[in-house]
Amino acid sequence: MEKRITYLFCFMLAVCAGLIGRIVVIDTHQDYITAAEHHSSYKLTLAETRGKIYDRNGAALAGGASKLKALIIPSPDVSARLSGKLSSEKLHSIENSLKGIYPFVTEVEDGSCECEGVTVYRVPQRYADHSLAVHLVGWCGKNGGESGIEKAYDNWLSSADGELSVTCRVSASGRSLDGADREITDTTGLSDRGVMLTIDSNIQNIAESAAAKHIECGAVVILDVESGEIRAMASLPTYNRSDIASLLHDSRSPLINRAVTAYNAGSVFKPVVAAAALENGFDSQTEYECTGFVTIGNTTMGCIRHTPHGNETLENAISRSCNTYFINLSQQIGGEAILSMADNLGFGRATRLGEHYRSSKGTLPDAAILERPAELANLSFGQGRLTVTPIQTAGMIAAIARGGEYIEPYAVMGLTDRQKNVISAPFIPEHHRAMSRATAQIIGACMRTAVLEGTAKAGATDKVTTAAKTGTAETGIIKNGRHVNQAWYAGFFPYESPKYVCVVLAEDGTSGGGTAGPVFKEIAERMAPLL
Repeated sequence: MEKRITYLFCFMLAVCAGLIGRIVVIDTHQDYITAAEHHSSYKLTLAETRGKIYDRNGAALAGGASKLKALIIPSPDVSARLSGKLSSEKLHSIENSLKGIYPFVTEVEDGSCECEGVTVYRVPQRYADHSLAVHLVGWCGKNGGESGIEKAYDNWLSSADGELSVTCRVSASGRSLDGADREITDTTGLSDRGVMLTIDSNIQNIAESAAAKHIECGAVVILDVESGEIRAMASLPTYNRSDIASLLHDSRSPLINRAVTAYNAGSVFKPVVAAAALENGFDSQTEYECTGFVTIGNTTMGCIRHTPHGNETLENAISRSCNTYFINLSQQIGGEAILSMADNLGFGRATRLGEHYRSSKGTLPDAAILERPAELANLSFGQGRLTVTPIQTAGMIAAIARGGEYIEPYAVMGLTDRQKNVISAPFIPEHHRAMSRATAQIIGACMRTAVLEGTAKAGATDKVTTAAKTGTAETGIIKNGRHVNQAWYAGFFPYESPKYVCVVLAEDGTSGGGTAGPVFKEIAERMAPLL
């Protein structure tokens, strides 16, 4: 019996010794130390960032905003302190979290709520509440970029991800230890890498604010004549990225970037026809008598209200926007000449705004279709099967202002490092001579006359000399019993030494001059000091 007791005692000693040894191993082994530390901490992510999107001057169009977030350690005392420092609505929204044991983060309007148990941090925010160029920049969803530059350059922007987080110490029960050391991890500096655009925020602001005063739906594009770089690209209506879901049901379709969308052109296309004629030997001084209408086959076409313009040269025809003049001109030069010039000026194909970003290509009628006289007549004043984008129209006007050289408009300068230096190969836009300098000068002079005494007078200003062409395009759409037209105003300034092109599109406008002209005028006046 004594031997059995002795054996049992020895066995128990051995078991105890083994347990003690195991505890020593657990207590000293690094893996277990790390695990114990992990279970005594609680990580809270304050912000997750991705690469920034910059304007040409390095101002952040996405990724440069900030907001305030409060880290709250729940306790009855903290709840009492916050009752006088946060709104009742805010307190109600965090009520359950305040009753819990885990620290949490909530967005706050200011830092006045900071107190014992509450720490306020300023954290990065992707978009400012009132952002510029929202359609061009685009927006992000849970899976990355969903539109615009955010989508086109998603791989690069998402690769520059960063994080701002706080790790709090908690007790074994999980309750926060107020006053304990907190570890802050900040890798948001990695997100200073990004994409640089050609947009100038000052000019973009002018374009957006001027357009918002005069039109509800439409677009504005402003180009630098010398380089072809887009200085402003605005689309209306604008939108707030905080509630994308509700915008899907908005009848105005605010998510559409109208600057890169194709529309019926109307008379803003007439300079293309004029250039085709002049390049094929047409004399701009040749007169044509406008009787107000012309019959092509079984179809009667004419000027507005069939009002006759009498004898006209090219200058008068562009200034007054005479349809019958251009119908007659198209029948003389043929469809192939017009299509060739349109192609030279970037119509009928997507505009490469950057290596990964394109506009709509619009539509040019087939040469075979233009063998029908009525189809050719429609094209001559920008109607029929033709559709163009505001970007394409700006490229055409810029070629005229530039003396006949076409440079494809573009919006992306390239990828940047964290110091905002462009590190990618430079984007090379399409560049070629579309028409002779003489042809461009003649058309530019005609557009100047349109501002002084023709359909473009509404956009005239004494602050800077301008030249422009208007357009009022029929769409075939009937809304509330009336026909919907697209109103265009496309021009450049200063006339003597062109620096900027500005194209305004107003959806459902009364006329190019009346609806879109005031937008152009305000932009030209506000940009005059920049010249």
